[in-house]
Amino acid sequence: MLSVLLPLIIWTLLLWLGWALIFCSEPGAVVAAGTGEPAGVWQRIYFTGYNLFTLGMGDFIPRGPIFEILTDVCCASGFLLFGAAIAYLVPVISAATYKRQTGAYIWTLGATPAGIIIQSWDKDNCASIQPHLLVLIPMLLGLSETHLTYPVLHFFRSTRRPAAAGVNVAVLDEALTLMEYGLRAEHRPSAASLIPIRAAINQYILTLRPILGFAPEEGAPPPPSLDALRQAGIPVVEDGLFEKALSEQVERRTLLRKLARVEGWTWDAVGD
Repeated sequence: MLSVLLPLIIWTLLLWLGWALIFCSEPGAVVAAGTGEPAGVWQRIYFTGYNLFTLGMGDFIPRGPIFEILTDVCCASGFLLFGAAIAYLVPVISAATYKRQTGAYIWTLGATPAGIIIQSWDKDNCASIQPHLLVLIPMLLGLSETHLTYPVLHFFRSTRRPAAAGVNVAVLDEALTLMEYGLRAEHRPSAASLIPIRAAINQYILTLRPILGFAPEEGAPPPPSLDALRQAGIPVVEDGLFEKALSEQVERRTLLRKLARVEGWTWDAVGD
C-alpha cells in the first residue's frame, strides 16, 4: 500500500511546492482579504494549499488579474490531481483483487502439484481438469496485462497461501509437468491441451521477468515427487526417466522458483 500511496503523496507535495513558489514570486501576489496587506511566506503556502485542495477558505485573496487566473488554474490542477488519484487507485486495487482471485482459483484445483492430478484423476486420465485450464488461460493472460499496465502490482503480495498467485502458478506448472512427463504415455493429456495453458504461464513469467532478477540465484528446485501419485494408484514412469525429462525444464523451473521467492515464499510452499 505504501508503494501506491507514496507516489500520490509526492505528486501532491511537488504540486503544492510549485504553486507556492509561483505565488511567492511577486510580493503583492497574495493579500489578506480584510486589510489588503501582503501575505507572508507561510501564509502564501497556506493560501496555495486551500486552493489546491479546493477548500475555499477566503481569508487570503490573489491581487491582480494574472494571479487571479493563476489561482483558478491552481484549483483546477488540484481537482485534476485528486481525480487522477482516484482513477489510478481504483484500477490498481481491482487488479490486486484479480491477482488474488487467480491464485485462489488455482488453489481450489489442488494445493500441491500431485494434489491437482489426484483431485482431477478420472479412471485413466486427467480430462476433468481441461475446463478449468480453459478458464485459467484468459485469467493468466489478463493478469500479465495488468502487470504491464500497473507495474506497482508486482509489489502486492498475499500473506495467505491460498491467494498467493506466484506460488499457485508454480504449483499449476509443476502439475502440468507431472502430467506431461510423469504419467505413463497412454495416460498423458494430449500436447494440444497443454500448449495453450503453458503459453499463458510463459507470458506471465516473461512479464514478471524484470523483477525476478531480484530473487536469489538458487537454481532449479528439486524434482516433484511421484510417490503421492503412486500411492493414489496413478500409473507413473520410473523416477530416472522423469528426472531425465526434467533436464529440459531447468530454466523454466528456476524462474518459477524465483517467482515464488519474489512474492515472499520459498519453494517449500509449492509442495511435493
